[in-house]
Formats: sequence, structure tokens, C-alpha cells
Amino acid sequence: MAINYFALIGDVVASRTLAAPARAALQAELRAALPDLNRTWRRALAARFAITLGDELQCLLKSPEAVWDVAHAVRVRLPAVDWVIACGRGPLATRLHPGVAAPELDGPCFHAARGALERAKRERLVFAFGGFDDPALDALARYYSALFWNSTRRQRRAANGFRAPPGAPAPHRPGRERVGPSALSHLRRRMAWPLVAAGDKMLRTLIA
Repeated sequence: MAINYFALIGDVVASRTLAAPARAALQAELRAALPDLNRTWRRALAARFAITLGDELQCLLKSPEAVWDVAHAVRVRLPAVDWVIACGRGPLATRLHPGVAAPELDGPCFHAARGALERAKRERLVFAFGGFDDPALDALARYYSALFWNSTRRQRRAANGFRAPPGAPAPHRPGRERVGPSALSHLRRRMAWPLVAAGDKMLRTLIA
């Protein structure tokens, strides 16, 4: 029986609208982030993070348990832009070998991730899945995306910080910036965070 892997593709929202200096700064930040991401998630990775198409990130995970945390580690580590994260489930058509980077591989998991990414762009999703064949998962991913588009920039950054895994490499953790406890509590109430967290828990359960 073929082994299923989980390909992640991260693509910058509206990257073509970035001015040349901003795009160059983003690409430099991406290159600087790779060692941290690969070191932090080395046990979960079947193939290393690498940059493709200038400002797109790819990695391959061994199991679905790390999908949520890795996706939000990317969002928190690279907060200057918003990210579409697409995950594809399926086998590989190429062989794994030590030190391989995700873009060197191919197979149904990557095809599913690419298909999910293209659908996400058409439908304005920021989290999308392919190869899972789970309508409930797709519905919750739409819920997640609707919350994103109906949030302010500050709320989006805070949500990423609240969702980020404890060990995420991040120079600035949104939601944990210089904000006092009272202001942070107020922000959570404004965002109805307990309800959001309950939805997140269901989404994480369906992914894994």
C-alpha cells in the first residue's frame, strides 16, 4: 500500500501587486527564514522547505498532525505579507532521499496541493486542502478564510499569534507584542476568540 504524505505550498496573497523593493525584501526574508523552519520542523519533515517561483514555499510532511502548526509557523515567521496555505494528501511518485527539498519531488500529494492552491486563489481562500475528500474539512477551511477576510490587519496578526505553536521561530509574534494584559483581553473579546478557537479545534481535528 502506498504511503500518504502531506505537501504544503505557501503562496503570498496578491504577490504581483508588491513593488519591486518590497518583493526583493520578501525574498530576502524568505531565504533567511528557511534555516529556522527546517531546523524547527526537522522531525516532522519528509522533505525540506524550499523556495519556488520566487516567493512560494514548499515542504513535505510525514503526517497530518503537524500541518496546522507548520502553516501557522509560516504565517508568524513571515508576517509582512498574508499567506495562502494549501495542503495536499497523497503518495509520492519519486523516491525520498536524505536532505531532499520538497520541490525536487513529485507525486499525487503535490498535485493535490497545487490543485487546492489554484482553487484557493479562485475562491479567495487562505487555507485549502486537496486529496482529503472531506466536505466538513473544506467547509471549515472556508469558515477560517471568511474570518480572515472579515478581520482587520491587526486582528489577523493577533490571530496568527494566538494560533502559533510555542516553538515557532518568529522575530515578532503577533498577539504577543507590546500589548498589556487588559488590551490583549479586550482584543480577544472583540474577536470572539473562544468561538474562533472552538472552530479551530474542529478544523485541526479533521486535518489530523
